[in-house]
Amino acid sequence: MKNIFLHLQKWILLVPAVILLFSCNEKLDLKPQQEIDAKLALTSAENIKTALVGAYLEARSASIFGSQFNEFSELLAATSDLSFIGTYAQPREIIRKEISVTNSYVENTWVSAYRLTNMCNNLLDEEVLSILDAEYRDVVEGEAKFLRGWVLFEMTRLFGLPYEPGVQNTQPGVPIVLTPTIDVEDAVDVPRSTVEQCYSQAISDLTDARNLLPEDNGVFASTYAASAVLARIYLQKGDYLNAAVEANRVIESGIFSLTSHPLQTFNIKSAVPEVIFALQNNVSSNTPWLAVMYASLNGMGRGDYDIQPGFLTRFDPSDLRGMLQTDTDPSFTIENITKMYYIGVGTILNNGGINTAKWGDYYANIPLIRLAEMYLIRAEANFEKGGTLTGPNTPTQDINIVRARSLAPLYTSDVTRDQIRDERYLELCWEGHRLHDLKRWKSSIGGDPYNAGNLILPIPFREMEVNELLEQNPWYLGN
Repeated sequence: MKNIFLHLQKWILLVPAVILLFSCNEKLDLKPQQEIDAKLALTSAENIKTALVGAYLEARSASIFGSQFNEFSELLAATSDLSFIGTYAQPREIIRKEISVTNSYVENTWVSAYRLTNMCNNLLDEEVLSILDAEYRDVVEGEAKFLRGWVLFEMTRLFGLPYEPGVQNTQPGVPIVLTPTIDVEDAVDVPRSTVEQCYSQAISDLTDARNLLPEDNGVFASTYAASAVLARIYLQKGDYLNAAVEANRVIESGIFSLTSHPLQTFNIKSAVPEVIFALQNNVSSNTPWLAVMYASLNGMGRGDYDIQPGFLTRFDPSDLRGMLQTDTDPSFTIENITKMYYIGVGTILNNGGINTAKWGDYYANIPLIRLAEMYLIRAEANFEKGGTLTGPNTPTQDINIVRARSLAPLYTSDVTRDQIRDERYLELCWEGHRLHDLKRWKSSIGGDPYNAGNLILPIPFREMEVNELLEQNPWYLGN
């Protein structure tokens, strides 16, 4: 792991001086950056609070939760519904499934993920936690474990072969790093843990976070955000009972509600009742790459990810999620589809295609977990496990709740497995779920089997050079 910590030499925390605002309706007020030497940083409650916000800012990096966790999933899953029409070499390699071990997107993701992990590990140091009073100690520990567990889960899904229910899952995942590093001299080589070990550690961290965090934690992670990520993990590993339990806990809390229109969840700069966890964004934030790559707004985005017209045929004609929207510019008409955008798939097009309106605002918050997803998880988990329902609704009722919001026709008989899966795609398209859904359903992707080696990322070349214990994914040997 030495290369990671070359980016952290002397572990100077480059975090903003912040005013923490704990109301759901308020923004995180980011002030100009200041440097805090790590050897002095975590010796007071105020500096610990500042360092925790620094961890959230790292999580917002475009290299991980801010964009590329989403992009990797959608590009690797892309077949006939999405194309790349830009000039950047890195996403072109990914969508073609011809990824170089020197791909800078992949390298930056690895570095940012382990930088975030290290920041969390420093916050979780017992000497640091002992400075805090009991109540705030629980919050800091819970938030640090929330971020550490979640980033470990996402990295395992991207760099390791799929989790297979009912077997040992000894295939390599990613390194599990639980000890803090301040100086590069302290860094030690760490081998890749197994996929099973990575899932177990992520579940352990997020279970602790669920039990430590409050119901209301302002713009930061709450106990329900931890439950929502746990629901995802359990669904990914085929543990349908626990997936249903965690999703049901979020739904039945009564704290969250679906917006009246599907687009009201996106391109918003304030709290939204449907959003369980969002990355806070504003003018001083780092580049919002989701909007850059998915949108083309007033010359501010590239619109490189081009949704194909055939994707719109998946939606019922009455479904708001598939409706084309017209701009006030009279040239944006149905006849001129190259300048159309639609709710689920498209923003204004200056490049001859269709873009998605989900990521249409350069400075909006980034909703990462929504209530609609919890209904979809509960529906699928209840369907797959059978037996006694978890929660008050049947799978059909949960699916219809999501469809009703979008004015899609409701199902009048029991939903099928395919209908549940289709609904996930329609509701969650371009939010970074597609690759992982196809893998857990064991569906082929563009002719490749779900567990093909070119559907996971390579360990970056620079990491292989400095860490003798790392094992490269076989597909990329000799690359």
